[in-house]
Amino acid sequence: MRDKRIWVFNSGMSFDGNPKWLFLYIIKHRPEITCYWFCYTKESVKYIRKLGYQAYLFNSHQAEKIGVQAGVFVVNQRKEVFQKYFKGITVLNLWHGVGCKVIEERIDSGVLNERIAKKYIQNMGIYRNNELFLVTSPLMEKHFTEQCSLNEKQIIRAGYPCCFFNEPVNTYDHDILKAKSLPADTKIIIYTPTYRKNSLTNFFADAIPKIEELADCLKRNNMVLIFKMHPKMEDDFQYLNVKKIYADCPQFIFWDNANDIYEIFDKIDLAIIDYSSIFYDMLARGVKHFIRYIFEYDNKDNITDFALDYMEMTCGPICKDFDSLLNAISNYQEIDLENELSRIKKLFWQYADEYTLNDIVENAISFQVDEESDPPILYSFDIFDTLIARSTLLPVGVFWYVQEKVNESSVYFPQYFHRNYIKIRPWCEADAREYYKKSQLYRDSDKLEISFDMIFDHMKNVYQLTNEQTNLLKEWELEAEYRTSLPVENNIATLKELVDNGEQVVLISDMYLPAEFIKKLLEKADPILAEIPLFLSSECGYQKTTKRLFLEVYHSLGYNFGQWIHYGDNQNADINIPKKLGITTKKVSVKKFNKFENTLIDFIKTYDGYQIGRMMLYARITPNAFSSIEHFAFRQVSFYFVPYVNWVIHHALEQKIECLYFIARDGYHLKRIADTIIEEKNYNIKTKYIYGSRKTWRIPSYIDSVDEEMWSEFGNFVNVYNYHQLLEATALTDEKFDEFFPSLAYLKKEETISDNTMTMIRDIFRASKEYHFYLLDVAKQRRVLVERYLQQEIDFNEKYAFVEFWARGYMQSCLARLLWHVEGKESENIFYYARSIYPTHGKLIRYNFTGNTYSMLFIETIFANLPYKTLTNYAETENGIEPVLEPGEYNPELYLAMERCLPEFAREYVRLDLRDEDAINRAMFDFGLSYFHKHPNDPIWLKYFACLKDSVGAYGELVEWAPERKWSDILKSICGKKFITKNYKWSIRRSSKSIRKAYSFYERHIKGRKAFKKLQKILGKVISR
Repeated sequence: MRDKRIWVFNSGMSFDGNPKWLFLYIIKHRPEITCYWFCYTKESVKYIRKLGYQAYLFNSHQAEKIGVQAGVFVVNQRKEVFQKYFKGITVLNLWHGVGCKVIEERIDSGVLNERIAKKYIQNMGIYRNNELFLVTSPLMEKHFTEQCSLNEKQIIRAGYPCCFFNEPVNTYDHDILKAKSLPADTKIIIYTPTYRKNSLTNFFADAIPKIEELADCLKRNNMVLIFKMHPKMEDDFQYLNVKKIYADCPQFIFWDNANDIYEIFDKIDLAIIDYSSIFYDMLARGVKHFIRYIFEYDNKDNITDFALDYMEMTCGPICKDFDSLLNAISNYQEIDLENELSRIKKLFWQYADEYTLNDIVENAISFQVDEESDPPILYSFDIFDTLIARSTLLPVGVFWYVQEKVNESSVYFPQYFHRNYIKIRPWCEADAREYYKKSQLYRDSDKLEISFDMIFDHMKNVYQLTNEQTNLLKEWELEAEYRTSLPVENNIATLKELVDNGEQVVLISDMYLPAEFIKKLLEKADPILAEIPLFLSSECGYQKTTKRLFLEVYHSLGYNFGQWIHYGDNQNADINIPKKLGITTKKVSVKKFNKFENTLIDFIKTYDGYQIGRMMLYARITPNAFSSIEHFAFRQVSFYFVPYVNWVIHHALEQKIECLYFIARDGYHLKRIADTIIEEKNYNIKTKYIYGSRKTWRIPSYIDSVDEEMWSEFGNFVNVYNYHQLLEATALTDEKFDEFFPSLAYLKKEETISDNTMTMIRDIFRASKEYHFYLLDVAKQRRVLVERYLQQEIDFNEKYAFVEFWARGYMQSCLARLLWHVEGKESENIFYYARSIYPTHGKLIRYNFTGNTYSMLFIETIFANLPYKTLTNYAETENGIEPVLEPGEYNPELYLAMERCLPEFAREYVRLDLRDEDAINRAMFDFGLSYFHKHPNDPIWLKYFACLKDSVGAYGELVEWAPERKWSDILKSICGKKFITKNYKWSIRRSSKSIRKAYSFYERHIKGRKAFKKLQKILGKVISR
């Protein structure tokens, strides 16, 4: 519970104003109340303590100890900052002057606009629930109720303590005439100019243009003039200059605002006023003569707006120039203002009486803070990238769309536009913004936001476009914006929950697009969004980045909220800027392309490329969507498989193919991708997976003769390095080998067979007629099960095609001979390839996806990551002819990742709203190949690819793509033996730390040296012996 017998006072930086006079009254007349003055500076503490009163710094331990107990905090304004220890305290606001001016919540321009808005945004709950507000008359009650949104419970009706505390107070020497050595009959004049919105430091030169003439006038009339400047205008350059030059002039007193001017109001003979409320305080204190010096009355940009009629609510001669002021000063006593002063005093001080100060105290003691009802909360949401996203992520994706439209259009556009529109468009926007920023004086407007039309007007003028061309560009951009707009579901869900709970929600956006169009985008995202109040920079001309758009919201809503919470993605416009206004901010995660995604979109350079980039981004940032290895499968592997399969399906549909046969092993994942696409798009085409391999189809395809390919550099003898592999590759048993080739028996004892020896062996086999007859006999025997399997799996009554990936095309030739033998005729044999070496020949139809010459060997290694190495044979079972599979080493984690992620990628890919699906298929595939070859240092390759195993030859051993090096390998290399790896640097990076260091030393100090080469030769000879 707070103690209403403990009161804390403050009136800004000085010991003055209504709080000071009530402070003095309570100390003298209400001893049961303990009073403390809290200060912002040590100098103020020292000054007030010197007067004999208790004073502490706001941020001191003593102030905190007092503040948590105090029952009343007395102020003369709506404070901008309330210390935390004041929570729940009664705030007694005595204000700092009655008057005619617009104040507080009704101020909507000038330098005070932002400060006032900020304090209301931060403290509205305190102003509504904790504050008592002093009003002095029915007129002022109406005025402050409207200007400060007061309710009946908050109002105290009494006079101002500074005007109606009639006991003498002397905190400084009041004999100002003595200080200037002036006679006692010298008339004292005071000039009290009020605060100016836009001339805080350049006012005085306009107000007092002829200081010497003023001094002469005062001297002639036996007068001294007090310059009492507003505290916020004391740094006026000309005022400081005059103050310095005329410090010793007996006609001028430059008032020190540390001294309370109210203590000497009884000495004032004439007051020169403008629009300050001090006029009414001097009137209440008994000043009889006034001059209204309003030389800039018509300058609305510099004078605070009036809530009341200034001319009616003030009195005294009106001077609108300096010369008339001098004349009025000389003749002020000739004018009788008694009746006018009486009228105005009644208007402004009707509630004041002899009990004024006691009534104020009693009202504060009896007031109860409303701790139950909190004002509502205002929620605002940014639009773009907060509630609505682009499928291209970035605006430049939209510009790519327009550029592609330009290229396709039958309407002529300058050739420069065909290649450079994506640069022209942002240039024109930047130019329009620069013009608006630098032409405020020329335009006589401080509005900085441009419109959609302004961008294209500028473009039209610079590039001499026709109306038709300009209108098409605008139409295409809006078309692209609408087409690419997507809802940000989680943020929309947050907004809808707030709306459902009855909260006030508004939308606020810095955007050049017109409001009508943005409402269409909002309605597309969710109809409820189109119903929410929209504050748009292109409509009002002000931006979030200058705070002005937030202030537009503040004033438009008649701000009456306990808190303002803003959601947005831009660190500056949605976080830093609103925080400066006291708005609580909620950062929406910023979605940015990473290095890989930027490389992708820079490579593809199309509208569709940005959509792919965004798809990759969301896969990356979606929480718990993919593990690291799944991300590799989605991000990297998919590029080699999905675009190719998508193209195959589209082409097959055009060719009216009824079934696609995917051949093992490459076809395993390809078929699963195809099935996903077919299901997603509801295509009318079937797929089937069939088992086949070089081992099982090549030799059986030799119908009447042995194919010459048997002996080629790509034939059965490739990657055969020992005797056992040779037997398997040539379909020989040990006995038949001895029978046909007794001279080669020594091979059985050889650990490895060299390449030169294998070339010789191949020639020997090729020359053997006995072996030819034997091989054809083996082919015939094996062909029985092969052909039965093909008859079992393939429907020869429908149009079909086979799907391979990368090959010469020879396996197709083998399969075609088998199928023709089964059918008894040569029919078209259709194969799809990402790329084949052989072209279409006769009935062998080969459709190629790409002509890209990058090696695709590495993709075979990815295909090979299956639980089996190869198909070795077929076997007859009770279920028919079934494949016999040779188990193989593989990475099960990657296998499962591909099982899940390749179909997922395919599903997301075909759901995209693409402009040119065929082009993006090819571009993605090209990018995938390029990325592998040009970005080998991406850690993802080393982590998930380098360890994969495959055998290029049909009979070769499984080896890793880039096996790690061991010290035994190093020793063999020194002796001249070649280390087998497809990427030496990857192998080193996979090796132990000691090997990596040794390799680094070798690279710097040994590699290429003649002495090292000689050492290699010597060691090689020694070991060979």
